[in-house]
Amino acid sequence: MSRVAFKTVVYHGNLYLGEVECVPVKDQSFQFPNNEIQIHYISPTSERCSPLSVLQTISSFSVLCKLESTSSIDQSNLINLHASCFYEFKTAVLLLGYEEVHLVAMPSKQKKLPCFWCYSVPCGLYSSCLRMLNLRCLAIVFDLDETLIVANTMKSFEYRIDALRASIARETDPVRSRGMSAELKRYIDDRALLKQYKEGDCIVDNGKVFKVQLEEVPPPSDNLERVVRPVIRLEERNIVLTRINPEIRDTSVLVRLRPAWDNLRSYLTAKRRRRFEVYVCTMAEKDYALEMWRLLDPEAHLIVPKQLLDRVVCVKSGSRKSLKNVFRDGICHPRMAMVIDDRLKVWEDTDQPRIHVVPAFTPYYAPQAETANPVSVLCVARNVACNVRGGFFKEFDENILRRISELFYEDEIVNLPAALDVSNYLMSEDAGFVPNGSAKGSHIPEGMTGSEVERSLSQLDEKVIADSTNNSTSNCPELKSEMSEPPVTIVLNVTDCSYQEHANNRALGVNQEPNELKHELHEKDFLQASQVSEVGICQNQGSSSSKTLQIENGKGDLLPTFSYVGVLEETGRECNSKVEFRTVVSTGKDLQSSVEVQVLFNGEKIGVGMGKTKEDAQQEAAENALHSLLDGSHNSCFACFF
Repeated sequence: MSRVAFKTVVYHGNLYLGEVECVPVKDQSFQFPNNEIQIHYISPTSERCSPLSVLQTISSFSVLCKLESTSSIDQSNLINLHASCFYEFKTAVLLLGYEEVHLVAMPSKQKKLPCFWCYSVPCGLYSSCLRMLNLRCLAIVFDLDETLIVANTMKSFEYRIDALRASIARETDPVRSRGMSAELKRYIDDRALLKQYKEGDCIVDNGKVFKVQLEEVPPPSDNLERVVRPVIRLEERNIVLTRINPEIRDTSVLVRLRPAWDNLRSYLTAKRRRRFEVYVCTMAEKDYALEMWRLLDPEAHLIVPKQLLDRVVCVKSGSRKSLKNVFRDGICHPRMAMVIDDRLKVWEDTDQPRIHVVPAFTPYYAPQAETANPVSVLCVARNVACNVRGGFFKEFDENILRRISELFYEDEIVNLPAALDVSNYLMSEDAGFVPNGSAKGSHIPEGMTGSEVERSLSQLDEKVIADSTNNSTSNCPELKSEMSEPPVTIVLNVTDCSYQEHANNRALGVNQEPNELKHELHEKDFLQASQVSEVGICQNQGSSSSKTLQIENGKGDLLPTFSYVGVLEETGRECNSKVEFRTVVSTGKDLQSSVEVQVLFNGEKIGVGMGKTKEDAQQEAAENALHSLLDGSHNSCFACFF
């Protein structure tokens, strides 16, 4: 198909470089304004990534046109520009509104004169992503409340205590009543600590007196005043008491930090190199969000003070979060970012494949959930991040860079490799997990929400529970160049998980949204690992009594796939009850073979599952059986879950 070419002159500032023909691609008829290319600047030199590989990653298939010189007369400046860009990994950039057009110097099979491909990208995106790709760095976005922290004021404590007392008064099941009473005591104990701090700037905990320490908060911008906050840190208990407004005691807050945060934080910037650029996206008020992040990153290793106002993004309560909003200034492409959040549905649909959903942090409702797991929730998140980064850059190095290096000016745009996306390397659910479409109850959210803080930290705006699943993970396929340690063999002794539904069996009047179910994994034994390097597993010690998983030279999964079958069998052992699986092969209407499995608990059928394989059917049957037990219809075994 013939394409009409337009003669175009090229300038760099006032310097005339030469004349080129602008050849449209994909039947487009793009023309530069006034048939003139006014180069504004030359991009920075890339250390290891060719400009075309960067542009294809952040702006795939957005080639506007091709430029080729047709005359050798008076083209020396254009030849010099082409040679400089080609050999030094640079681009020539012109600005068109809010877009940058990058002239990428290309090799040619036939032509001996300069030729370029022209890419269009949002302003600023190329330079920021170029730096990240050269450093082998991605972006990670954290939610705050019930993901990394749970915070309460005196008002929110009183609300939750009153609600629990009312529920206990209505409860007729003694087992549930005992569970809620234990939760109530935890709230009362923490409220007492906060009351001491609020009234006297000191607390007594386990017979020890802790006084406030004045911590200076670096101003996030030059036009903001210095703030000094009275803070008490109970390091061993992951508790911090702080005051959002140091002048107003009613803004005193007790904050519980999620266990293993230190491990995840150290991974992100280990060995003085930045593996991830860190951002925060929350529905909380700005001052509250900034202080919560300061407690999580007190030494400002993850976000430097001057970047805080841009990188801590607060979304209006009730709105949906989006990576486009987080990176509104073109500082990163959403395809190069992953999210850690306890809720999925609060994010735009296009971003949800890039989210690693963690179980909500519930230190009052289920304090044992964090410590009972062989690998804690944030250690799993660390492993997921490690896997994502390793997989992304393995593909970038072995596929994108190689294929880009083989391209010539004459090649068609359709021959470009597909752009990479973090979602391709993010496993959001265990292979054996079968999502449940409904929930029968809910519990009171454990921390404040953004609206509560925004209204002077005095009114409750409840946070509705949403989807959350735990993640199994495998060792990280980090780049070979980073693996300086010799190969090691890691032996993990891991027992089957025991299961507890986060939101079930509660009747406190908070309705749960359809198709949004919280799960918590309560695993009884700790992980034992002799050596850990880049694979991203926390070093924990403890007992184990079940199967052994051996991983050699980084091969194999670091965690077993989550098994409802194992959970149900463990429950049966605790209840001294017999668990049986009966397999029935059936045929569906489409004449494709399917398997039906029935679960018998002490001879009584309590669950049925269907699947294409026996294993899939057993998983679904075991999950349904667990829900049946948790519904309370089988009280003889209900106590096993507490």
